[in-house]
Amino acid sequence: MSRFAQSIGRASSWTMRHAGAGIALALIVLALVVGFSVGRSAAPAESGEAAGEAYADGSGAPTMYTCSMHPSVRLPDPDAKCPICFMELIPVAADAGVGLEPGQLALSASAAAASRVETAEAARFFPTAEVRLYGKVTYDETSVARLTAYFPGRIERLFVNYVGVPVNKGDHMAEVYSPELLAAFEELRQSIAAAARTGGGSDLVRATTLDTLAAAREKLRLFGLTREQIEAVERGEHESDRLTIYSPIPGVVTHLAAREGDYLETGEPIATIADLSRLWLDLEAYESQLPLLRWGQPVSFTVEAHPGETFEGRVSFIEPMVDERTRTAAVRVAVDNAERRLKPGMFASAVVRPRVAEGGAVVGDELAGRWVSPMHPTIVKDGPGTCDVCGMDLVPAESLGVVADPESVEAPLVVPRSAVLFTGTRSVVYVAVEGAQTPTYEGREVTLGPRAGEFYVVRGGLGEGERVVVSGAFRVDSAMQIAAKPSMMSARGGGEDARAWAPDAFVFSLKPVYAAYLDAQESLADDDLDRYRLAEADLRSAIGFVDAETLVGEPLAAWRRAAARLGRDGSAESIDAARERFERLSAGVIELLGRFGHHGSQTWRLAHCPMAFGNAGADWVQRGDVIDNPYFGASMLRCGEIRGTFEPLDDPRAQPAPTGGHRHD
Repeated sequence: MSRFAQSIGRASSWTMRHAGAGIALALIVLALVVGFSVGRSAAPAESGEAAGEAYADGSGAPTMYTCSMHPSVRLPDPDAKCPICFMELIPVAADAGVGLEPGQLALSASAAAASRVETAEAARFFPTAEVRLYGKVTYDETSVARLTAYFPGRIERLFVNYVGVPVNKGDHMAEVYSPELLAAFEELRQSIAAAARTGGGSDLVRATTLDTLAAAREKLRLFGLTREQIEAVERGEHESDRLTIYSPIPGVVTHLAAREGDYLETGEPIATIADLSRLWLDLEAYESQLPLLRWGQPVSFTVEAHPGETFEGRVSFIEPMVDERTRTAAVRVAVDNAERRLKPGMFASAVVRPRVAEGGAVVGDELAGRWVSPMHPTIVKDGPGTCDVCGMDLVPAESLGVVADPESVEAPLVVPRSAVLFTGTRSVVYVAVEGAQTPTYEGREVTLGPRAGEFYVVRGGLGEGERVVVSGAFRVDSAMQIAAKPSMMSARGGGEDARAWAPDAFVFSLKPVYAAYLDAQESLADDDLDRYRLAEADLRSAIGFVDAETLVGEPLAAWRRAAARLGRDGSAESIDAARERFERLSAGVIELLGRFGHHGSQTWRLAHCPMAFGNAGADWVQRGDVIDNPYFGASMLRCGEIRGTFEPLDDPRAQPAPTGGHRHD
């Protein structure tokens, strides 16, 4: 076969193989053209309602465009980009309802179900709050006795010669030799002999002699002798030149101030004894917790030594002043420790569960009709009597204000915690509109009272029986923004504080975080690596106790960003590594202060060192006005400058911080 014929054969074969593919391609193109034409003609008929929703004025063209990621953006130009994320804009949907108020939004039943919107009724009842406090077990100071020398003398023998010895009341503690005591013994014997010789004398001499005898006995009593010891001296049975000193109370020896052979003057201590059958639990309460605490309240607490076991006590004292530095007040709980299972020094986690009334007052009826000791609240009896500890007369619990008459207290209006959204200085809820044909909601600004567990007390802005959105409130708010309606979460008038405001409970819970950070800063300025490690460990622990449950939206995101910087695991191996870690901690704390501020009485300073980390520069926060550089320590302690201040939120001079967290004045 010729070469030409072979070429013709190969061409024919290729044409037969690809003919099927070409026909298929032609059919696909034809189908697309037909479908596009049909779709254009059918679209108005099939989705006229949707098209109507896409145009705000019904003229066939959208009037405003928004960003699906940032619904607050409103621009008339369809070709514009979102100024925040640079995404394509979408048309703003028109109102889905007819005749609605500007602050109302109607959702279809399917849309409400898809958004999982749930409502609950605002009702009146006494919610139970949960106040968590932390502290440690310590001695009951009313059950501590200090054994001192009543007269000058030398300790010949010390029966209790180490700390921790258990003693009972009347147990011998020490033997003391004293010339003055021996002289007092002889004075008593001479007085007794003189009184025996005045039987026939004048009344004046007899009275004087008896007075001298009584004074001699009283002198020995003031020297600390028991009645039995004085009677033994009078009978002449006490011939020793030593005197035994006995324990005045039962307990354990907690301190020894003298040893055998020591010579003591009058008033010098010998030993301290503490009765551990009653203890105190010393707790610290923040300002926001104080309205929920009352004298006599029952307190339950746990200690690490007995996991899974709960102990009980009663509030016996609330400090009348708040510490200006920590913004806390001491709360003391009286604890019965008859079984000796608790020991002073144990750390404890306590919970108080009060019932909250309209004005935040606590309603307590646990002690109704009972009698208590004003000084020792653990002494509770069913009727009148005296205190077993101090002998004071018991008084009715009602007279101390720890029992309220339920009929005289109005139950507060309460909504679930999940219904409340926080923004700026406002608290808002979404309320279901009654009588609407479709699910309709409106935003409402409310005034809140204290939080009680999973509920908030509402003091204004809401009526009893109204239904509030408890699930899906943010979806409703997002739909409000996309529909170009006034969102309750959006800043009004553009004049809101740039700071991301948060509930006081959250801001107060940041205090241990700030305190640990400042300890870390001062440790590095002192070149103290061990102290820095402890401060960083305290910081990680403090993060775990931050009350962030009430945060939503951007404030929650800001907290999580800062916590990621602050919660770094591990420990710095060197001072240089610690300073590198501290820069990360500073970034987190500066963001927290800029976003949320701090409560307290001190103005903190934002400082900058331009030479840190190879002249890259670094910031930090410190307490004083004098530069205390943590990045160089003693080598360049005063290197840097103050660039800003963080005023406490309680100070009227406090100014909003920039969104980025730095404030350069």
